[in-house]
Amino acid sequence: MTLNISGRCLCGSVSFECSAEPVFQGCCHCDDCRRSGGSLYASFVFVPTETLLVTGETHSYQHQSDRGSTMTKEFCPTCGSQMFSSGSYSPDRRGIRVGVIDDASWFRPDAYVYASKKLPHTPVDPETTAYEKMRTT
Repeated sequence: MTLNISGRCLCGSVSFECSAEPVFQGCCHCDDCRRSGGSLYASFVFVPTETLLVTGETHSYQHQSDRGSTMTKEFCPTCGSQMFSSGSYSPDRRGIRVGVIDDASWFRPDAYVYASKKLPHTPVDPETTAYEKMRTT
């Protein structure tokens, strides 16, 4: 399957395109992802960094993960939509928040990470792999 991933923030000031296949698709239940997105968990598709073409200006926020990586969250400075995520543990990958993809009907997580932090009422697919902490590969 060849994907042409495109999307934008809520106000349209930031848009992106990527024709690379995701190297990983996942949902993260860690406290940081829940707080940064204001949701039960965050869903991402990770693509090779050099394949993502971003139009418009993003602002970023960095923090340390519980595993010692520097995490960078990128968001639209106008509407606040969180767009991208990256970590110093894997600088060759950039995560795209699934909610900002124009047509994400194909999204299916390869795994849930930080399943140990999942809120009790959050539905998950029992056939999808669940890692108690961050996936390291």
